[in-house]
Parts: sequence; C-alpha cells; structure tokens
Amino acid sequence: MRHKRSFANILIAVALVGSIALATNVSSGSAPARAAGSVSLATWSSNPTEQAGQKKLVSAFEAKYGIHVDLQVINGDYPTILKTRFVAGTAPDVFYMGSDQIQDFASTGSLLNLDFLKKNKAFGYSNYYKNLQASWVYHGHVYGVSKDYSTLGLWYNKDKFKAAGIKSPPTTWAQLKTDACKLSNKANKVYGISLSADPARWLAFLLAAGGGSTGGGGILNKAQTKAYIAGKAGVSSLNFYAGLVKSGCAATPSQVGAGWNGEAFGHENAAMALEGVWMLSYMQQTFPNVHWGIAPLPKGPTGKQGNLAFVGAYGAYARSSNRANQLKLIEYLAGKAGTSVWAHVVSYIPARKDVKLPPLTKVFVNQVKYAKTFTFPPGFGDRALTPMGNDIQAVMDGKMTAQQAITDMQQKATQALTQVP
Repeated sequence: MRHKRSFANILIAVALVGSIALATNVSSGSAPARAAGSVSLATWSSNPTEQAGQKKLVSAFEAKYGIHVDLQVINGDYPTILKTRFVAGTAPDVFYMGSDQIQDFASTGSLLNLDFLKKNKAFGYSNYYKNLQASWVYHGHVYGVSKDYSTLGLWYNKDKFKAAGIKSPPTTWAQLKTDACKLSNKANKVYGISLSADPARWLAFLLAAGGGSTGGGGILNKAQTKAYIAGKAGVSSLNFYAGLVKSGCAATPSQVGAGWNGEAFGHENAAMALEGVWMLSYMQQTFPNVHWGIAPLPKGPTGKQGNLAFVGAYGAYARSSNRANQLKLIEYLAGKAGTSVWAHVVSYIPARKDVKLPPLTKVFVNQVKYAKTFTFPPGFGDRALTPMGNDIQAVMDGKMTAQQAITDMQQKATQALTQVP
C-alpha cells in the first residue's frame, strides 16, 4: 500500500467478496470449486518488498483456485494510465485504487457496483470498519473493498539520535526543529529530516496548526464543495515545513539523490522521515542494519495533533468479460485469507477486524483518531494537488513566500472544485 502521494476520523476495515452466485444470479452449485482460465490484476509500482508480497499473494490464489493471474505493474502516472485503459476497454479485471482516485474512477462508470456484497453473510461486509469503508461509497453505492491503510509516523534513526545526545523523538514542532538542526551535517550530506514537496505530507502540519475544515473533511468540507487552505494556519504550517528545508535542517529526497523519503532515511542521509506503515518491510529487508524507531507526529503550536490516512482498495472493472474469475479474485484478495497473507508478508495494517495486526503497527493505528482521509473529488489531484506540490517546492527554494503559496493553493483548489472533470 505504498503511498508517496500515491491513503475525517476513521477506523479501519476491509472485507471480501463472498458469493459469486449472488453477484452473477446463478446457483452456487453452478460454479466449480476450482475454476479454469486466467484473470488480470493491476497494481501501481512499489518497492521490491511490496512487489514480492504481491507475487506471494497471487501465488496463493493460483494454488487455491487453479486460475492464472496476469499481474500487471503500472509504472508512471497510475491514475491516468488506468483511466486511458478504461476508455480503450482494455482495463484489468481487478486493480488497486487509492482513496484519492475512487471518485474519479466511479464518475466515469468504470467501476463495478459491489452493493451485493452487503447482503452476503459469507462475505462478511460487517468486518469492515464503517468509516473506512465509507471511502469507497460514491453516490450511495459501493465501488471498492478496502485492502489496507496507514497514517503517517515519524521515523527516527536511533543511532544518530544517540550520537547527537537526543534521548527521545520530538513531540512538538519546536523540538522537531531543534532536533533536526542538531542532527544535520550538510558537509556529510546528512540532514535532520527528509521532507518531500508533497501535500500528502505537508497537510498533516496544516491540520496540526488548526487548519482545514471543522466539518471533518480535511482541507475540504464534508460535501467537498469548498476548500479550507487559506488563513493563518496555512501560512504558519507552510513556513515551518518549508522553512526546515530553507534553513538546511531538512532536505528533500532529491537533494540527497533519493527517490523518496524512505530511501533517504534508509541510506542514512536523513535522521528522520515522515512516512507510513509501508516503510516497515522496506526498512527490515532493504536496510537491515539501520536501527530505527517510530513515533507519533509532533503536536502543532497549540497542542493539536494532525495526521492523514491513506486507504487502499481493490476495484473491479465494470465492463470486464471475465466476471466469474474477476469476482473470485477480489473475493480472495479482500477476504480473510488474502488479507492475512498480505498483512503479514508486507507488514501492512489489515483492513479487516478479523485479521491480527502485524508487529510494530500500533503507533499508526493509534493516530487514526485524529487523521483525515486523503480523499478528493474527480480531477482535484491534477488541478489542485499537483500545483500545491509545486508551490511547496517554490517556498522551499525561496521563490515564493508562504503567503503567496497559500493564496495560490486556495485559488487552485477553489477552481478545481468548480470545474467539471
């Protein structure tokens, strides 16, 4: 469930498709226990550990059902490529979706309506936590089944903290800045923290500063018709976030030759990083000699905590001609068996209540209560989130003031909400 951009108070959950008979209006006896043929599954590109987990999950399904899975890893702009395949009629039978993509996909009629799952006791739709599964409801209908989720945590290098005489991770913004500056050694290309120019990281600081909608919708109101970015909280949080980079106490991943915060942290070019549960298996398997810990994000200047929740799901192509195998695959992937394999191979937080949490995930679970789901209406990503990232980078580079950037962000977000995709 890696989310580098690309996971409301929520709890967690997922469930699975239970009965193909209900979905296809045929008797349960008409479907063989072991079906023949193949089925396609598309995922976004990810780190080697997650890719290995995908292959193990697919192998388990193939062994159980005798159905070959054509696993397709989409590199590049995942949402755009997938939407292009929707139009061309060549979309995969089942595919990953992020909570920032559901409305975009559903609004075009590309997603299979999964309402029938609610009536299937064997499927266990009640195993979903309601607030999480709500991310996949569009205009009153279910179009996705949750597979995993994560909030953000503050990853810190224990050895670097010890060498710097820092006894514990920071709990406030003031401590974060002090520690980050103390841990930085630009001559050795080591920085206190890796910060990407990404709304999917900075917005947690906006929320901690008291910004965003009071109606529970993050930076948008619950109806997603109005943006709440402008204001003192927006300016102060961006000044703090981008200011860490401008002062040399933090660096973007590209400044140290890394592709993302996790890589900068793993190579020990950064003593801290803001990332989610997807870092667990990555660090354990790719950087086994790095000693790290995970802490909650520091509180904002008024003692408020902020965080973002990234939710992943499986969606199904509405115009698939391979319906039986399509439903069999999504049934397994989102079911207890598939979710158990996925959660414990890649250490991701399971989206079902009946699957045990992997070790070391509690810190992420505990931050759910003040996290806002990273979900936006169709077209908002391209028209608003991308320009917001550019504005964050411009402030880091000293090319814009925080006030100028916030004004531009508010304008772009407002325009995005009034334009038809």
